[in-house]
Amino acid sequence: MRRFMFSVAPACVCTAIAFCQSAVTTGPSPSAMRSDEVAIKQIEDDFLKAERTTDPAVLERILADDYVGVGTNGPTPGKPELVKNWQTHAGQVPPYKVEESDMHIVVRDDTAVAAYTKTYTANENGNIAHQDSTDIFARVHGAWRLTISRYTFCQK
Repeated sequence: MRRFMFSVAPACVCTAIAFCQSAVTTGPSPSAMRSDEVAIKQIEDDFLKAERTTDPAVLERILADDYVGVGTNGPTPGKPELVKNWQTHAGQVPPYKVEESDMHIVVRDDTAVAAYTKTYTANENGNIAHQDSTDIFARVHGAWRLTISRYTFCQK
């Protein structure tokens, strides 16, 4: 009887290890995750370029229909209000320059987070403001959409 237990135990352990290894290796491949990171970075670059030129078509494409913004003082306008505001000023260069830095992107399945700093420099007097930003994306019908933005202005 003892001999049987010792011969069965290694087989169970080997089966458990094989099962765990196959469970760990499922999910998106590293190249697919990297591809998603590149896609999110491109969306962020497009959004920044649109902000520099006030291009509402980019908002239409990037923002989810149920987009929610959260700013320093609470909720910000949703997608319909943002698009309408940008349409009013379409093509106008804003009174500031904006740059992005220190971006970090994390992708998990159909959710992605981009955290970074935006630096605004006023054209008129050179005053600088820094914005700590976090954007949350969801993959909707195969395409990434910005669903939630959170930002606060900070000292640097």
